[in-house]
Amino acid sequence: MAPVKRLLLLTPCLFLTPVLVLGTGGVVNAAAAPSPRSSAPPTPVGVSSDVPQGLLDRALFQSLQPLFRQPSKKAATMEVANLKTIPPFVQRWQNAIARRDLPAAIQAGQDYEAAWQAVEVYLNHRSLPLYTDLEIDTQFKIDDGLKQSQPDWRTLADLAQHLRQGFDAAISFVAAQPPLSPLFDDLVPLRGVRAQLLISNDALAAGNAAKAGTFFGKFKDGYPGVEPLIKLRSTAAAQESKAALDAAAAKFTDPTATAADLTPLVAALLNRFGYGVNLLNAAARAADLHRTTFNDADKTALTQLNDVALGLKKSLPKFPADPSGAAAGGATGPGSAFAQVQPALESKARLVNTAATLRTALATYATLAGNPGSNPAQVAGANKTALEAVALAQQTIVGQFWTDPALQAFLNGLSNT
Repeated sequence: MAPVKRLLLLTPCLFLTPVLVLGTGGVVNAAAAPSPRSSAPPTPVGVSSDVPQGLLDRALFQSLQPLFRQPSKKAATMEVANLKTIPPFVQRWQNAIARRDLPAAIQAGQDYEAAWQAVEVYLNHRSLPLYTDLEIDTQFKIDDGLKQSQPDWRTLADLAQHLRQGFDAAISFVAAQPPLSPLFDDLVPLRGVRAQLLISNDALAAGNAAKAGTFFGKFKDGYPGVEPLIKLRSTAAAQESKAALDAAAAKFTDPTATAADLTPLVAALLNRFGYGVNLLNAAARAADLHRTTFNDADKTALTQLNDVALGLKKSLPKFPADPSGAAAGGATGPGSAFAQVQPALESKARLVNTAATLRTALATYATLAGNPGSNPAQVAGANKTALEAVALAQQTIVGQFWTDPALQAFLNGLSNT
């Protein structure tokens, strides 16, 4: 599944839609993790991908531990348990390479990728050098090597051995670290189900509608179990994911459907489901385990974000008759609603840079809405993208407290006019 993965990588920044970028200012101390073999090159990220959003400087965190009330010094058992599900997949890949069995090695690589998709978020968040070593510098090189007309089996065996050793070291590294938010554990099933859809999408790109149907079926079977995780953060995201799923499912039952017929439907489903994953992803990465509830500063930021959303909603009906009025909904300059909330968002930028996400989405909408000749559907789409960026920003501010009835009461009490 490497072709898909190559679209899901990093600078670190994240494209949630073709015009929506989520960047980070993450800092990693390489000494805090097992040493990689090379540094990470800038790599593009795919649509609705949550892969690289932010990183924690664990060495700095540990140096400040005496200043704070601390949770357990060991990583949560669930994180380690989830990571321990991966070595058997590595071993099967390694065994197939040792036998020089090309079909088995390709299949084992795909199986590994599907399993890795579910749990890689832990390592991506904890250590970019370690993540890069395992995925870009090792996994992808194995994938590329297996595509050669005459694979270099000795080199592939060395890479597979490095992957096995690297993963064992990664598990030991994680087990000794402070815990992440339990929300990361909720991301694992969401990402695991999505991995099946990514395989389906890959198969369609290769023109293999039958294989695409098999893995789409696995996604469809797994979807009911994870839908509540999306619905918890956005009823609209869950409804749109389900509608996209139903549309794709109907086409997959058509015996005359071709890969070309199915591709846009699966792409739409990936986008909608990916947005749902991103809501939880933002909440997980921005979570602060030292806090137990939201505060007045959070309420101020949420009120300011609501002002951004209201501006967007009020501006869209003004297009195309009043392009200046429509474009005002995407204002990002001094005195704008965005400028008011920007400092709160940028305070989280090392973890998840929704300030850049929202700024980019608003600017894109303003450009389109300010041109009376713009396609109305594109303007409406840009407006929706910006509103979804507001929702991601909400998760960044208070996502870890999202189920608190007091928080929901505050949000429901904000002005909608």
